[in-house]
Amino acid sequence: MLSVFIVNAGFLRSIYNLQHKKRGKHEVRNKENVIEEVLDVEVKENEKDSAETEKEKDKPCYEIKQSDVMGRYVVASRDIKPGEVIVEAPALAVGPCSGCGLICLGCYRELDENNIYKCTGCNWPLCSKSCPGVGYYTGHSSYECEALKDSSPSYANIEELKECYHALMPLRCLLLKTADLDKWEGVIAMEAHNELRKSRGDIWPANERNVVQRLKSWGFEFDDVEIHTVCGILEVNAFEVGGNGANARALYDGAFLLAHDCTPSTTHTDAERAPGRPLTVRASVAHRAGDLVSLCYAYTLQGTLKRREHIRLSKFFECHCRRCSDPSELGTFASAFRCPRCSGRILSTAPLEPRAPWRCLDSACTYTMTAGGVQAMLKRLTEELEQIDANDVEGFEKFLHKYRNVLHDNHYLCLSALHSLSQLYGKISGFMIHEMPESQLHRKIEICRDLMKVFDVIEPGYSRLRGITLYELHAPLMVLTTRDFERKAITKENLRTRLKEIVSYLTESALILDFEPKQSPEGLMATAARDALDKIKTWEQIIGKIS
Repeated sequence: MLSVFIVNAGFLRSIYNLQHKKRGKHEVRNKENVIEEVLDVEVKENEKDSAETEKEKDKPCYEIKQSDVMGRYVVASRDIKPGEVIVEAPALAVGPCSGCGLICLGCYRELDENNIYKCTGCNWPLCSKSCPGVGYYTGHSSYECEALKDSSPSYANIEELKECYHALMPLRCLLLKTADLDKWEGVIAMEAHNELRKSRGDIWPANERNVVQRLKSWGFEFDDVEIHTVCGILEVNAFEVGGNGANARALYDGAFLLAHDCTPSTTHTDAERAPGRPLTVRASVAHRAGDLVSLCYAYTLQGTLKRREHIRLSKFFECHCRRCSDPSELGTFASAFRCPRCSGRILSTAPLEPRAPWRCLDSACTYTMTAGGVQAMLKRLTEELEQIDANDVEGFEKFLHKYRNVLHDNHYLCLSALHSLSQLYGKISGFMIHEMPESQLHRKIEICRDLMKVFDVIEPGYSRLRGITLYELHAPLMVLTTRDFERKAITKENLRTRLKEIVSYLTESALILDFEPKQSPEGLMATAARDALDKIKTWEQIIGKIS
């Protein structure tokens, strides 16, 4: 029995490896030989209703609004269901991220510095002669190759070659002026925040050096302000895209209008292998007509200080969302410290003011921390966490134990360690799912449940984090259930109850992760979830129908 029902450990490991290289018409029956005129009328009415229904489906489910505070933004024009597509659009431009490593200009995979294939047309780096991105505007296009053929890079200094990548994505956008005017007009319609970026004193000079002057040295004669504007458009509006080691960013029409919120109402995926590399934005929660449609410009698993800093520096505005405005981050305490005096919770007295002091919530306790002290501690602990090897289970567990009296259990640094552990337990050597003792299986269950409580607040609904964690949660539950069954340590009723729980997790996980590209790690996980559901049906021969 165990070989039939045990979780496929080899598959789990292959999924983990992929993740750590680093989305019918209503018909009217045709009537023949209709005699009564009333039937003919009914058919025509049905056809009219069907056509109107289809017409309504084709209409955008959102409308664009504008305000002095938010600029242009998107709201639901009707009720939207979780999982429903809100925006689906091909890329206007795709290219390397600023400051990326040495990557292929066609598919954006990292390259071995000692084994670089050079494009026969322009001598720039590719992964191979058969790179799938060559000849397409979403990769190394023929017009880019032609434009760069007189600007062949030097391979004598790899670091200098990497610096050249800063200018490649802006160049791709600028080349659209002659290569594809419609796409260029879509790009140039986006916000660049030139005046704000000029006032910063760091970004404008960096772009002048890394992009403007470099393009001039390559012989291009674009207008300086236009180059800076394109740089701003990319900084403000670009989406990071790709997976499995890819390092790219892209601009999408429509999607750039979605407002930011640190508890987003949508999730998005890009179809790397599809023509035009389209982005699909789906509702992760239900929307009522008039509701704001939002996504998160920062990493949701960071605390308020880090999120707001990232948004301020890279998107040029201050976030005042509900989560950022609440010292407890909507009750998750994702930024809270432990009080060294009373073990209470220490939170910012004014989370929208980075220099505000932090204070223990216990009214009888007077312990406070300065903003500078908080920043210094976060810097030190972040550096320590980042030193832990990505596959070091014991390292992450030691970190959590070491700082259990310093950081709240839900502190974002703890969440980061727990998120890693949720995917390491069961998938790496020494911790394969079928070899893990009960104590480790229960630890994985505990970790997944604790993460879910936070994810349900900061990324509610059909989020990728939820889909992955539900899948991770089912595995140890299935192994424990199988072991109990084989040693006759579980009643038939308890077995049915456990399997119902597992089926519910797998069903929702498959539903969420089915929105991901089929060959992505998440897409493969959706397939695995459906396969596991099929295998569980075999239990019905023993205990009867499960659901």
